[in-house]
Amino acid sequence: MPPPTTVEEMLDRVRRSSIIPSERLEQFLTQQSSPPATPSELLERLQAAGLITAFHAEKLAAGKYKGFILGSYLILEQIGSGGMGQVFLAEHMRMQRLVALKVLPPHAYDDDTARTRFFREARAAAQLDHPNIVRIYDLCEEGRLLYLVLEYVDGISLQQIVARHGPLPIPLACDYIRQAAFGLLHATELGFVHRDIKPANLLLDRQGVIKILDFGLVRSLYDADGGITRRLDNAVLGTADYVAPEQAIDSSAVDVRADLYSLGATFYFLLAGHPLFPEGKTAQKLLWQQMREPTPIHEIRPEVPRELSDILHRLLRKKPEERYQHPAELLEALAPFVPAEVTLPNPAWFPGRTGRVAARLASNTGPASFTGSASQVLVAALRSNPPSLAGPPSSGIRPQPRPLAPTTSSLSFEETQPAAPRPQTSAILSAPASPAPAPSGTSPHIRLIILMLSAALFLALVTIIILLLVR
Repeated sequence: MPPPTTVEEMLDRVRRSSIIPSERLEQFLTQQSSPPATPSELLERLQAAGLITAFHAEKLAAGKYKGFILGSYLILEQIGSGGMGQVFLAEHMRMQRLVALKVLPPHAYDDDTARTRFFREARAAAQLDHPNIVRIYDLCEEGRLLYLVLEYVDGISLQQIVARHGPLPIPLACDYIRQAAFGLLHATELGFVHRDIKPANLLLDRQGVIKILDFGLVRSLYDADGGITRRLDNAVLGTADYVAPEQAIDSSAVDVRADLYSLGATFYFLLAGHPLFPEGKTAQKLLWQQMREPTPIHEIRPEVPRELSDILHRLLRKKPEERYQHPAELLEALAPFVPAEVTLPNPAWFPGRTGRVAARLASNTGPASFTGSASQVLVAALRSNPPSLAGPPSSGIRPQPRPLAPTTSSLSFEETQPAAPRPQTSAILSAPASPAPAPSGTSPHIRLIILMLSAALFLALVTIIILLLVR
């Protein structure tokens, strides 16, 4: 339809769009001291009242009124796009919770490879439940549209932060990489390799929590014959600036050590402000990942301790067997370089929120009964209790229970893509209102006392039963 030229035509488009409940729209109109003179003025007033977003206003001004509702969700903004589809910020119309919708492009609906990869991402992410991984809540289909319902992270990617504000302070870079390693530990325990770890796929929320997103290239170690992986990965490498040498050769056979290489390349980017090899084309970078060594980080930033530089460059060894072999080893190595106090990120790093989105984020924030957010307490627990290297991988950080009380956290997806533990903004579920449980790791003395008490209680019960039988 053509763009509206009168206020009446614009009101007709607004009503047809179903963006605003009819009774709320009528209430808004009756509250106006004077009627808007132009369609643009009407849209400005609706936006100022928090009833529509800038995205809505742009589409309505162009005469569009369809496509704002997808299933049970009202689309609020477009927050990312890429080869695997578009990502929208949306609101569940009944629950009034914010989520992110990752929508497969309609033209890819009939593409078996794209659909299989989309389903694979959904199945993989659905099994992961960790504060440092963006959660997935549902896989939906509306006509020829497939879309994932994801946790919304009110934040920004590390790629964007460094691109706009330069290299990060050393303690923050260590903190963010260690949080990402916690997420990789959880994925590894469940048999998944991400294969596309990079700054653009690490989101930072406003409380300083890192969340890993985009499992579109994920590989399961339990795909025994590798059939699906090999069929889908003919052209899959990852991202040239961050891909491990062995992944560039055969991405269907890599393990978590490839993710650790990519995390090391990301660590380098956060400290240096540029990738390992900032010059050159994609083919050259892939070759250099095999043959060249990057400039040592302590030569680029002399204030980086030599011990920390050694940790970073061990992650970047060309041969997988020379790197850290498990995320738990990296967690232990980085622990001395992560500050004990939880440091909030610079507020200037994050985009401002206005109108309907700001109102919804504010309304989703629940009260806290302690200093700091539930996620801040959880992050502190994760930092102070790294997984034990003496036991199996499963002795590390366990998946956290689903949050019970609403608050606001986050997801901003972008592609490069631009696509995170503190106030969890889950769209469907939210952060707990009390401190999160500490990871398992009871001391041997406490376990012995518990065992002795249990044995004593058992003997007492047996004695009582025997006495009752004798009588």
